[in-house]
Amino acid sequence: MPHDFHGRVIWITGAGGALGRASAELLAGQGATVIASGRRLEALPAGERIVPLPLDVTSTPAVEAAAGDIVARFGRLDGLVTSTTLPIFGDFLSLDDEAWQKVIDTKLLGTVRLARAVLPHLVAAGRGAIVVLSGRGGIEPSPQHLPGSSVNAALLLLVRGLGAIHGPQGIRINAVSPGPIKSPRLDALNAAGTGAPPRTPLEGPGLPGDVADAVAFLLSDEARFITGTNLLVDGGGRVLS
Repeated sequence: MPHDFHGRVIWITGAGGALGRASAELLAGQGATVIASGRRLEALPAGERIVPLPLDVTSTPAVEAAAGDIVARFGRLDGLVTSTTLPIFGDFLSLDDEAWQKVIDTKLLGTVRLARAVLPHLVAAGRGAIVVLSGRGGIEPSPQHLPGSSVNAALLLLVRGLGAIHGPQGIRINAVSPGPIKSPRLDALNAAGTGAPPRTPLEGPGLPGDVADAVAFLLSDEARFITGTNLLVDGGGRVLS
């Protein structure tokens, strides 16, 4: 369903990935000014209404400066989508502290840094929405992706807590948890030894646009009475038989 985002400024991190890119392109197509950030400028989407911004979310000063610069340049900030992740997969016994720390610092603390930088601006405006891309692994952990699954579970708890705290201030905070989605990340996960994508009740894998549609809905006014929740975009979950 199309939404009207004209006049709104939405910041998407991890926009160089398949899900972030799809969300940026969809929201820009529905009228939003999209700040598309990621580590590598050349990987970021570009086009009408999309403003690429190189950014490393592991740097607190850089994240805080980016949030301030966006508001100074555009006069407002209406939404944030965190789509940052790392393709670190492997057997539990083979993944060392450094591998775990990279995932924690990038996806969990990266999301914390972004929310902490953006929320004061949303609170001052008395409105806004944040969508955190988590993953089904936060509910049903992947044996080859336990660092990411553990962080996804933490993100779901973070979303629940922030939704309760900031709902009275007019700010909605939700998560989207994709299942198997056709992307280079899914290819990397399969290459780590998980085999074919898990069967789901709905034929899959899904497409990046399926996730982007969920993100747009949660950012839109149609989701005005939804906060602190997790929207699964996973084809109905894993078929067990």
